[in-house]
Amino acid sequence: EWEVSGEGWKPIGNFYKLSEIVDIEDIEGLKQFMLISALCNNSEIKHDQEKDRYQLIGDPTEGALLVLAKKTGFLKGLDFEEIIIDDLPFNSIIKMRACLSKIFNSKQLMVVGAPEKVLKASKQFLKSDGQTGILDSVKRGEIEAKIEEWSSKAMRVIALAYLNVADEKTKIEDDDLKDLVFAGIVGMIDPPRPDAKEAVLKCKTAGIRVIMATGDHVKTAIAIAKATNILSENDTNEVQALTEKQLLNLDDKEFIQAIKTTNVFARLTPNMKLRIAETLQNEGELIAMTGDGVNDAPALKKADVGIAMGIMGTDVARDSAKVVLADDNFSTIVNAIEEGRIVFQNTRNTSFFLLTTNFAEIIALISAVAIGMPMPLTATQILWLNLVTDGIGDKTLATERMHGDVLKEKPVNKNENILNKEIFPFLIINAVVMTTLTLSAFNYFLSDSLEKARSAAFLTMAFCQLFNIFNMRSLKHSIFTIGMFSNRYINIGLIVAVIIQVMIIEVPFFEELFQFKAVSFWEFMVLAAISSVVLIFGEIYKFIKYRTIKND
Repeated sequence: EWEVSGEGWKPIGNFYKLSEIVDIEDIEGLKQFMLISALCNNSEIKHDQEKDRYQLIGDPTEGALLVLAKKTGFLKGLDFEEIIIDDLPFNSIIKMRACLSKIFNSKQLMVVGAPEKVLKASKQFLKSDGQTGILDSVKRGEIEAKIEEWSSKAMRVIALAYLNVADEKTKIEDDDLKDLVFAGIVGMIDPPRPDAKEAVLKCKTAGIRVIMATGDHVKTAIAIAKATNILSENDTNEVQALTEKQLLNLDDKEFIQAIKTTNVFARLTPNMKLRIAETLQNEGELIAMTGDGVNDAPALKKADVGIAMGIMGTDVARDSAKVVLADDNFSTIVNAIEEGRIVFQNTRNTSFFLLTTNFAEIIALISAVAIGMPMPLTATQILWLNLVTDGIGDKTLATERMHGDVLKEKPVNKNENILNKEIFPFLIINAVVMTTLTLSAFNYFLSDSLEKARSAAFLTMAFCQLFNIFNMRSLKHSIFTIGMFSNRYINIGLIVAVIIQVMIIEVPFFEELFQFKAVSFWEFMVLAAISSVVLIFGEIYKFIKYRTIKND
């Protein structure tokens, strides 16, 4: 057993035995092991000399094996293209891959794969001196114990084996992967990012269930799940993880129950990942699936949101997904969910704002006609209100940031519409208040002239709509809690809207164009002040509603 220093794709590191650096030059068994690591491999390590950065092309596991082999220095002078005769890609069913190579005047079948599968297909084992021995039950037990030990330390454990074959052999057949010489195992670790644990906790707070579905050893899966808090210390579920073999022994009802209660699944094939995704969807869940390999493609395609890795992901995985991560970071997904909730909330609030203001305009017109009053607003004036007041309001409301922690709120049902019944009480209250204020101002100035009355009605409706923007910044939180002036875009928009409204009433050209009559400064101030009543009613509604929810 050796420990190898270094990390990432840089092919530089030392070999240690009992914390002492050792010279591996004369260890024949290790040479054979490293040849398998390098040759039974389709990855490539590129060195960007300008940036002094090493970049992987291909599968990360194969890349790690290639880097390991390069650290020995055994590969100098070898031409891989001439050595490799045939190649068998990784098969997710048998969980092995192989290559046929000719090196040092002999042909070898080299195999890399899941340790339990390779061990089962082996009859002999390779010793450090290059000799082979019989793989009896005692030796198998030693190897299995080491696989368990490394897997429980969150290592991905890969087994290597080989078989000397006849010179005339030129093709790998399906039944060749047997009677192998077990060369050894390699354990590698890709530690969770520092922010992964926090990101998983955020998901749990947000009502999002995080499931690990992996092809790794079950002990590795459990160790990583514990390190990232997918499995917590307070988890009451007796079954921490299930393998595909265990899942296949369940009937349909038991399978559904297992998928509902277990969060870690190991040693999965692509078909089982797909079945898990389909089962969750059939149970009404909205699922996002992440993956980087060819084997993940079916599940990525099936998921509501397939998320592929942009750096380590294969082309097949990226083509199958709807989203590609540029940084391969799980916390980026959580940040996107948080931002998505803000966007959804702003879309809803903006829609509510437009619905409320337009509803108020309609009620005002219908009510005026119904009680025998002249039309309080002309078509041109209404169009202007929709263009300026509503136009500025919806644009600025879309810039609202979150209030509190949006990830602490319950997820929105996937079938829920932007507009829902929650808004109707608020909509009716605001619409009635805005209509009452507008018609009251119209009726008060009607004795002066119709133009003056329409000017007053126009200003009242416009200011009501502007004050309503503050109402719609949050349907739950008071404007005095989130800050009246905390959104500078809304503040700028309000100033621009007020200036425009004053201009079209006071400037003679616009006054004549819109059939207005100028109002005095004090009349203007009074109309603006009474329009703030819509904000007061909104605050009262939110206080009562929020208190009721809190008490419940």
